[in-house]
Amino acid sequence: MSTPRLHTTGHDVVSQISFYSGDEERLLDRADRTATPTELVLAPTELHQRNLQRRLRERARPQNAFEFADPETVAEELLTAADTTPTSLDRVDRLALLQSLPTETSDQPPGLRQLCSTQRDTGPQQLEQLRAEVESMTNFHPDRLAALRDVTDEFAAPIADEATTLVDGGLAVERWLRDQTAKAVSKTTLLRRATRRLDSGSEVWTDHYADIERVSLVGVSSTPAPEIDFLHGLCTATTVDIELHLRPGTSEYLTARLPDLLSIESPGQEVDL
Repeated sequence: MSTPRLHTTGHDVVSQISFYSGDEERLLDRADRTATPTELVLAPTELHQRNLQRRLRERARPQNAFEFADPETVAEELLTAADTTPTSLDRVDRLALLQSLPTETSDQPPGLRQLCSTQRDTGPQQLEQLRAEVESMTNFHPDRLAALRDVTDEFAAPIADEATTLVDGGLAVERWLRDQTAKAVSKTTLLRRATRRLDSGSEVWTDHYADIERVSLVGVSSTPAPEIDFLHGLCTATTVDIELHLRPGTSEYLTARLPDLLSIESPGQEVDL
């Protein structure tokens, strides 16, 4: 099931986005022999990418027209093209660093001190999960964090206090990790950097993806804030057609939410940590 293009009021930053419920046959039917790829297929998981490639092989269809990647890899390519050298921690690196977090509450930063003194289980895996969830919901954007705090403030006590502690704790974990390394804390950090570069001009895109005419984001069952901000940056910096292939179970909800999600000002901006 396809729908018309998505439009917002005011600054029409997403006029080049079309979205579909399933309907990946539309993408597969575009398989053709080309000298260079003309369609960038963004698959959030490697499994979904492999499934699409397998379906093309089963049909004996060429894959020349497609370049398959995940958003974080594209971000690395864009930053490399902009003469920077992106390096980041992976999850194992972050867990190893968190193993060295001070265990004495008095030695911990304030946000972590409150978290560790009130939560029963604050081992490295739990701290990393909390950091990642706050990042996924807000992309550390000040407006989204403010909106999240508005929501938690409406909870009844003591749930409101606990929710605030969790949000502050997720930010404190990110801040502490940044203080321990010169590398980006996560590949999502690189995605934010690339988003800011896209938002400031199109050169970084055209220098590396000059032949790309369409970007398709496939297998979308949720809309993490970092990926939404990256799409916002693509809309700002390029004239490529963008297709979102939503999974049927969540497509109706996400379709209704997309205008608000894409209306954020200064995508990729981070709160001062």
